Amino acid sequence: MKSKGTWQIAVGSAALAATLFVLPTPLFQVASGRADAGATGLFILGLALLASGLGFLGYGLFRRSRELNRARSYATREPSSLDEDRPVNPHALPKSF
Repeated sequence: MKSKGTWQIAVGSAALAATLFVLPTPLFQVASGRADAGATGLFILGLALLASGLGFLGYGLFRRSRELNRARSYATREPSSLDEDRPVNPHALPKSF
């Protein structure tokens, strides 16, 4: 079965992890008022990573929850290679040979 939203969650998590390394020092410099051009650029990059990470993570979790909340039936599930081995009536007693 295909998992929906997995790559969005992975990209969002990676962007949020990168935010932890990029954002703290420029944020302190910008907040204290002594930021140069490099610190301002890193601050903007950190904010972009934070926004994209939250966006990707939220969208991936939304897609995954939508997939998990949908009812499954034989018509909506993906076929597997063992479908030929399944009995027509799953409640019937197995054959004894």
